[in-house]
Amino acid sequence: MEDSLADVELQSYAKEFLVAAQLRHKIFCEDFVIKAFYEAEKAHRGQWRSLQHCVETAVFLAMIGANSTVVAAGLLHDTLDDSFLSYDYIFRTFGAGVADLVEGVSKLSQLSKLARENNTANKTVEADRLHTMFLAMADARAVLIKLADRLHNMMTLDALPSSKQQRFAKETLEIFVPLANRLGICSWKEQLENLCFKHLNPDQHQQLSTKLEESFDEAMITSATEKLERVLKDKAISYHVLYGRHKSLYGIHCKMLKKKLTMDQIHDIHGLRLIVENEDDCYKALSIVHQLWAEVPGKMKDYISHPKFNGYQSLHTVVKGEGMVPLEVQIRTKEMHLQAEFGFAAHWRYKEGDCKHSSFVLQMVEWARWVLTWQCETMSKDRSSIVYADSIKPPCTFPTHADDCPYSYKPQCSQDGPVFVIMLENDKMSVQELPPNSTVMDLLERAGRGSTRWSPYGFPMKEELRPRLNHEPVGDPSCKLKMGDVIELTPAIPDKSWTEYREEIQRMYERGLASTGPAAATRMAGWRS
Repeated sequence: MEDSLADVELQSYAKEFLVAAQLRHKIFCEDFVIKAFYEAEKAHRGQWRSLQHCVETAVFLAMIGANSTVVAAGLLHDTLDDSFLSYDYIFRTFGAGVADLVEGVSKLSQLSKLARENNTANKTVEADRLHTMFLAMADARAVLIKLADRLHNMMTLDALPSSKQQRFAKETLEIFVPLANRLGICSWKEQLENLCFKHLNPDQHQQLSTKLEESFDEAMITSATEKLERVLKDKAISYHVLYGRHKSLYGIHCKMLKKKLTMDQIHDIHGLRLIVENEDDCYKALSIVHQLWAEVPGKMKDYISHPKFNGYQSLHTVVKGEGMVPLEVQIRTKEMHLQAEFGFAAHWRYKEGDCKHSSFVLQMVEWARWVLTWQCETMSKDRSSIVYADSIKPPCTFPTHADDCPYSYKPQCSQDGPVFVIMLENDKMSVQELPPNSTVMDLLERAGRGSTRWSPYGFPMKEELRPRLNHEPVGDPSCKLKMGDVIELTPAIPDKSWTEYREEIQRMYERGLASTGPAAATRMAGWRS
């Protein structure tokens, strides 16, 4: 570690946070990560809760196998928004890798806030676009950091007033749970769902929790586990792990609502999970399970031959266990299990050569291709609104793509894919989907704001009269839009009154009428800065 860092005096709570993190994961002993910790401590000095949050976020990332760049970015993820640190400083101190990730998390936080304030994620089509934009505009690792950040925030939500808890949980359920699902990170998705359920439906959460505790048959699970272990050993089928589990509370709640069932009618509350060596052993173990217990008809699902859209693979079956209690058995390989628990991040956990996707670069290419297949999947849900939807072909199964896959994807956004932007108009936010190479003028015309006066050489001279692109006045309406851009439109002014309003506003600015003030200007012209 650099000598300058060794001489820095940490506050006692900061020392405790660092030591605790080092005990939980060895990556916090690396010089690069320790350096990031010192910068995070300096940025949040005196705010022990803020520093603790950054450390916990980084620990979540370390536990799923993220490297030092991602963990360092996790430690610094709040610094652009909540401290004096700048992008340039992070860039000089840690390099472009960390700086870009921290900036990406900051952008996602800003979009999340806009969506929360405008209830955007509650609208199905816009929510799909919003999720796609989150993933396509930023490095996938930035999305992962944002998810880790949200997971820890949800775990500490009790510190907020009840009204904020509800709003925060609602946003999490509408935006971040679907993101975790798209990423295939089941472990985080399930935790987020249960935490949201606890805060949004506390009474139902408590009732189901009590009922699950009373009805869960631990003895039956133990007996079934021992029975299956004996036969697997007799048949010489090696396995990594076999354990009992129960369905998540939120999963039970949703199933009861969707299928109008009572808790007694749900078949997969009790479950076993078996992790075996290879795919052949999955099917051999399935045959053994069906020999040991009677199969419940229609409940067998082969997600190995037919994976879910997010890459999930496993064999599921429901059998009648002891006392005729339904028992769901899930069988998968270690690789499939890591994919299920950690999604695309699972591949960070493989050592070089252990897996066909061991290379991080290869995995990021697969990830990027998948983002585009998801865009196409989203577009196909509403074909009537997409003029080029007929050209869409079924996407390849994640994460496998043919050599001639039409969804070969380049970082940030495909040249041929749609562009999603945020439009703010009259205090309302919407997610707009535009064809590739669309310009600011294209968006203005869609919003009914297009005008022959607004050519590249005839745009309003006054900055206050122009739309704003990412908080800056637009100088050229022909500039192209990028994924995740934010466009702020000023309130519409009737064409017949344009000259009158323009001249009056011009006079106000030239005279600098302090007595009139911005409030009066807003009342007169219907203007919002």
